[in-house]
Amino acid sequence: MNSLPPVPIVSLTAELAERLREQALDESDALQQFRAALNLTDGGNQIDALEHSVEKLFEVYHNSIGLSVYEDYLPVISRFFEPTCSKSSVENLMAPGLPIFIAHSSGTSGGAAKYFPKYRHPDHMSRATTETVRLADPQSKSGTGKNCIMISLAYRQVVTPLDEDGDVAKYIPVCLLTSGLGRIENNMPVERDCLSLPLSRVFPNYSSPAAVSFISHYKSFLFMHALFALVEPKLETINTIFTTSFRDLCRTVDDHWEDLVHCIETGVIPDIDGIEAVKDNLQVRLCDGSAKGHHLVSFSPTQGRAEELRRIGKATDTPGWFKQIWPQLHAILANASGPFATVIPEIRHYIGPEDLNLYKLVGSDDVIEFLPVDDPEEYKYLTQSWNVESGKKYEVVLTTRDGFWRYRLGDVVEIAGFDPRDGQPLIRYIERRNMHIRLANEVTTETQLRQVVDATSDLFGRVSEFCVSPDYRQAVARYAFIVELQGNPGANISVVPEALHDQLQKHNENYLKDSRIGKIGVPCVRVVGPGTVRLTSESGRSRRRVLPLDKLRCPVVVWGEADRAWLGRTGYV
Repeated sequence: MNSLPPVPIVSLTAELAERLREQALDESDALQQFRAALNLTDGGNQIDALEHSVEKLFEVYHNSIGLSVYEDYLPVISRFFEPTCSKSSVENLMAPGLPIFIAHSSGTSGGAAKYFPKYRHPDHMSRATTETVRLADPQSKSGTGKNCIMISLAYRQVVTPLDEDGDVAKYIPVCLLTSGLGRIENNMPVERDCLSLPLSRVFPNYSSPAAVSFISHYKSFLFMHALFALVEPKLETINTIFTTSFRDLCRTVDDHWEDLVHCIETGVIPDIDGIEAVKDNLQVRLCDGSAKGHHLVSFSPTQGRAEELRRIGKATDTPGWFKQIWPQLHAILANASGPFATVIPEIRHYIGPEDLNLYKLVGSDDVIEFLPVDDPEEYKYLTQSWNVESGKKYEVVLTTRDGFWRYRLGDVVEIAGFDPRDGQPLIRYIERRNMHIRLANEVTTETQLRQVVDATSDLFGRVSEFCVSPDYRQAVARYAFIVELQGNPGANISVVPEALHDQLQKHNENYLKDSRIGKIGVPCVRVVGPGTVRLTSESGRSRRRVLPLDKLRCPVVVWGEADRAWLGRTGYV
């Protein structure tokens, strides 16, 4: 993070390809359950798998394990959520022992959340995870700087498997992956949440005290992170997991600037929704972080910091405004690819990022394989990291130590090149596989929809987020674009539907043909308020004014009838 990455190379040397192959063999050797359960047949006789080399085991794995999807695991995972969960029914279910937590998806194209039991593994099998956690909370360059890390420690529920005596064998939180990892990293099991200890803690490099991470009300969660970040003049890093969350933080600072500065000036935490359980703790931290004998970083408000912020002012029209607020700010850590890329133009105004859609595959704790998108969707066409081709598109497939075998992520990436230092592939996220909209004979992909919106964004008045759904209210079906704007609508927004129509015809030959013969109509456009697009991922739930922390993603294409009906209540262009 302190230096620019090397220029990617377009092909692997023999030495780098062999290094990747050896790494994959080493990873497959660590799949002890597979090794122990494997039976090979030779002339009708079973051969003990333990007598075979790593290379042989990898060959058998490569040639015999089929592709899988979430539905293949659902009957097993559902055992955790039975009315009475017994230890005997879930122990050693997906991997040895009981899960340390159960991660749930942050939003899915299918509506219902997916659940992934996560187990504790030996340290030598968790190096990539450990490195990821370390990079998420970088050490200060100056030694005194802080990081604003917007991690939530909230959970949906706690699974409590019972042993044969009817006692709770383990408390297993169901939470976001980042929440589970955060609890592990900071030794904060859920059974200790009832004590005051978690709220009184301050993470060493964090700008916000731990109590903020227990706020489940999203707007209040953002407000408190913004407040404690503004108090800290030496902020160096902001980690929001997703760019959409960073955009929400930017808007919070923008919309509540006067309130935030007033809090720093007076040292008073305001009465806002959802902070009742932690307000006293936050008040102590804001006024005197060294109170009650805790060795904590002081968050005492000072006239000096408030006056400094007032001199800077609400300079939202000035590019790089955050650099004025935090001169040492040098990194924003967030997922900025795919659906999260739509907010980049808006956040660029605050911090000026460059190419955000370039990722490196680190030496993973899992086995990562690639399925060429142009080949049949069968496991025999899978290729390894040392055989992928620069410029070619693949679906990512994982085998994990948590019990998922050749699991299809559904994410399509393009190989951008290779790291010349270790040969690891560099990738760009392209789209969700099979994520498209189709009304007639056309199939318009997620990538094409983003290209169409990008081409017309200036006419809209700068789009920050969008989704697309089918509109069947007229005799001829049409695309409905639901958009959130950064600022006011453009002066020429009335011509946007025809402009979208033209762009769709340019990007999709079948759309052009079908629209010309009257099978597809000119799109309609719905301009909605901030946060509306992501609320569509609450399929089947009552609409709430509070956006849950676990709903940070929304699919580009929305098919659900309830979602379409709700979105249709807004106005049209």
